[in-house]
Amino acid sequence: MIFRDRFLISFRIPKIEMKIIYGICSWGLGHSTRSLPVIRKLIDENNKITIISNGRALELLKKELADKVQYIDIPDYPMLISDNSRQFIAKSIIYWPLFIKKMESGLQKLTKIVKKNHYDIIISDGRYDIYNKEIPSFFISHQMRIMNPLRIKFLETGSEIFNKFFFKRFKGVIVPDYKEDDLSGDLSHNLKKIDTEKLNYVGVLSDFKNRNTKKDIDYLISISGPEPQRTIFEKKILSQLRYLNGNIIITLGKSDEKKEINKESIKIYSFLNKDKREDFLNRAKIVISRSGYSTLLDLAVTGTKALFTPTPGQIEQEYLSEYHNEKGTFYSVDQKNIDLRKDIIKVNNTTGIKRKCNVKKSVEKIMTIINSN
Repeated sequence: MIFRDRFLISFRIPKIEMKIIYGICSWGLGHSTRSLPVIRKLIDENNKITIISNGRALELLKKELADKVQYIDIPDYPMLISDNSRQFIAKSIIYWPLFIKKMESGLQKLTKIVKKNHYDIIISDGRYDIYNKEIPSFFISHQMRIMNPLRIKFLETGSEIFNKFFFKRFKGVIVPDYKEDDLSGDLSHNLKKIDTEKLNYVGVLSDFKNRNTKKDIDYLISISGPEPQRTIFEKKILSQLRYLNGNIIITLGKSDEKKEINKESIKIYSFLNKDKREDFLNRAKIVISRSGYSTLLDLAVTGTKALFTPTPGQIEQEYLSEYHNEKGTFYSVDQKNIDLRKDIIKVNNTTGIKRKCNVKKSVEKIMTIINSN
């Protein structure tokens, strides 16, 4: 019996390597960072990965993965940003024809790529233009419903119908959130037109790990967002630093600069690499940052409290801020109304995300989904 078992183990059929296209949306860095643990797992299983992305997102992936994968630069569609509600409606009229045109361009480029080379699977994090009807394609998104600043119901319902139409092109839709006790709220829950039973809620995706370490950083301040809002946010925060006591670390989100400033109990970095950011995030008592969904996922893993300031005009961030304000997990304030003296007191009364989040299990669920195609 022992001999037979050893014989079977020694002649076990090896896992077949796959050639995979992995498309990543370049709206900020969040899609890239949350996809990194999935990509690393695929690499560990000896699959051949070709990444399609653009801009800073692509540059980050090149820094993290180096020559372990291949890269193709294909621009995706622009982000819809508005300064006010009226502007949002006006811009939407212009935006959607441009979105469709850009998406068709991306699809045409991808079609040429898959005609030249054989691929087994396509995975797309947030890019509607990265799929092929001849290849099993999987879509990763936390945004089943697209919000608008006035919460106009028929527009949000229309966005669900839009997603439902495009999701038919994908073999599976993967949501980086939980079905219950969720993080994304109405972005991917309480849906009217999309059957949630057809969605795969896998849990959080983050490139960070929870470390059992001493909390010796009082405030970790992350300055980010598109210009000019990034600079406005920076000036607001720096002008109020005198109201904060203790050890403070500030990252300015400028990956093209390498500068460090040490001044008393304040350290300022132009940019933090992944290891340093993970270390600081685990050591921080309070984070002050934008309210992007990838930031929420990172904070869920480390269990850190936060003061959120959504980027003006980014509807998703504004919604997530409001949602978690109501839940009491984080405290949020509009950029124009930041008052660190008062806001930090309110942060101390929040809970942070208490549930244990296991990224490894989330990645394993994704592997099961794509390997069952």
